[in-house]
Amino acid sequence: MTIRKIIAVVALLAAANVAFAGKIAIFNHENAIMATQAASQAVEKLKADAGYARMMTQIESLQADLKALAKESESKGITWSQEQVASHRKKMEYVQADLQLVAKKIQAENAAVINKLAQEFQPKMQGVLDTIMKADGIDIVLRPQSVYTVMPELDITAKVTAGLDKSL
Repeated sequence: MTIRKIIAVVALLAAANVAFAGKIAIFNHENAIMATQAASQAVEKLKADAGYARMMTQIESLQADLKALAKESESKGITWSQEQVASHRKKMEYVQADLQLVAKKIQAENAAVINKLAQEFQPKMQGVLDTIMKADGIDIVLRPQSVYTVMPELDITAKVTAGLDKSL
C-alpha cells in the first residue's frame, strides 16, 4: 500500500513539472541599480568627497605601514628578544585595528549611497521589471543566488538597468 502512495506522489510531482511551462528569468536588483548612470554619478560624487578621499588615503597608508612592519619582522625578527617580538606584534595589531576601523567607515559610506539609490529606484525598478515581464512573457523572476546554474540569456538585469536609465 505504501509503495502505491509513493509512486502516486512521484507521478504527481512529475506531472506538475511538465504542466508548468512558465518562463523563468534571473534578476539581480543590486547590479541593476549600480549599473545605472545615476549610480555611477553618485559613486563619483562620493569619491570626490574630501572626507572619503582622506579615508582612502589613510587606508593606503595603513596598508603600506602594515607591509613595512611585516617586512621588518621578516628580516629582523630572528634577532629580536621576546619583548621586541611582543612590542612589534602589538604595533602590527594596532595598525590592523586602525585599518579595520577605516575600512568599516568606508563600507558605511558606500552602504549609505547604495541604500539611498535603492530607495530612490525601488518604485521605478518595479515598474520597469513589470514591463519587461509582460513584454517577454516572464512568469517568475528569481535572484541569481537562488539558482545553481543558469543560461546567461535568462538574466534580465541589463534590460532592467537600461529601463531605469530611460526612466530617469
